[in-house]
Amino acid sequence: MKILITGTRSGVGERLKLSLSQSNDIIALTRENLDLSNTSAIFEFNMPKIDMLINCAGTDIGGKIEFTKHNTNEVMTIINTNLIAPVLLSQKALKLNANCKIVNITSTNNIQYYPNNLTYSLTKKSLESFTNMLRVEYPFLNILEIRLGLTKTNFNTNRYKGHEERFNDIYSNSHLTVDDVVSKIKEVLFNDMIKFIEIAP
Repeated sequence: MKILITGTRSGVGERLKLSLSQSNDIIALTRENLDLSNTSAIFEFNMPKIDMLINCAGTDIGGKIEFTKHNTNEVMTIINTNLIAPVLLSQKALKLNANCKIVNITSTNNIQYYPNNLTYSLTKKSLESFTNMLRVEYPFLNILEIRLGLTKTNFNTNRYKGHEERFNDIYSNSHLTVDDVVSKIKEVLFNDMIKFIEIAP
């Protein structure tokens, strides 16, 4: 199976790439070969015909801050990476293969909004809505939403890149490991009867 995975530089995306490449043809996207915050680059991306798209990339650069204090360029980076890119890549994938399976990774933030997390939460809630709308528009399409809870990756370090003075170690709370998450994803990834899974600590 030919699978395109975004966000494979580190974390869940990187581990999924390594694990799935043992028996699948993996196209691994990182910021180096396709900057998902750059819509023009996505427009020009020559996507091959694939069997599955896993929208795994996510960022909250400059986040965990009051909305009006969040740098506007960083707000746009989050929106483009977490929402616009999955929408555009899904459209490209489905144009080439109407039976392409779409896998969108959302967040348990969708259940309850926490203050100072507006842009990130907006993108993940919107990605959930996009997933549900695709299901309505294409009833026979295989779509899987993976709602992911707090997982220890480089995500939190990247969130405060350039803003290290605000760093808050959220992983002192109960959290998942990357191995936990990838193991559970692999259990359901190829089961087309499963449309939704929540993985939480």
